[in-house]
Amino acid sequence: MDDDMSQTSAPTISEAQQIHLRLFGLQRHDDARIRTMSMPFSAGLTVAQLWEELQRTAHPDSPLAHLSRDKVLVLVNGTPIQRLREWATVLKPGDTVTLMVKAFGG
Repeated sequence: MDDDMSQTSAPTISEAQQIHLRLFGLQRHDDARIRTMSMPFSAGLTVAQLWEELQRTAHPDSPLAHLSRDKVLVLVNGTPIQRLREWATVLKPGDTVTLMVKAFGG
């Protein structure tokens, strides 16, 4: 009997209790790269609380430390927070939150 199917790994508890972040241009003024990271999830965490935590822990020289939230586009699982509950959107384990500086012009 082939046991390949039973070898499929299930997510660990720590993976299941994280949210995933994608930060576009929010690290350093001269760095336009995308940074991806995961962070522990806390029940009831809102987008606003996540933003406050990211700003609190950001390097003082990074744009993230100084930007007001009206200058940032935020998506939760690809949906703009304006289509959800804005900054009061409650995150769930496994959510992907994308943050990027709003850019206008052409």
